[in-house]
Amino acid sequence: MGKNIIGRKMRIYRAMQNPPMSQMDLLARINLNGLEIAQSTLSKIEQEERIVADYELLAISKAMNVDILWLLGEIETFRVGL
Repeated sequence: MGKNIIGRKMRIYRAMQNPPMSQMDLLARINLNGLEIAQSTLSKIEQEERIVADYELLAISKAMNVDILWLLGEIETFRVGL
């Protein structure tokens, strides 16, 4: 098991966008939502190689406009919004 459970969902989210969203596009949205992280950090999160703090989880879910519970794997249905 990796160091987080949201990395897989982040990759799924990016692939579900039409057209698929790049890591750099997601990174820009995350940074605009007040969480300044590097591309290498985002990559480590998506590869489940880095622990994600609660404040990071909140900023990521806001940037993606998805329910935190979906990111955490608690609900299967992709829901928009917090």
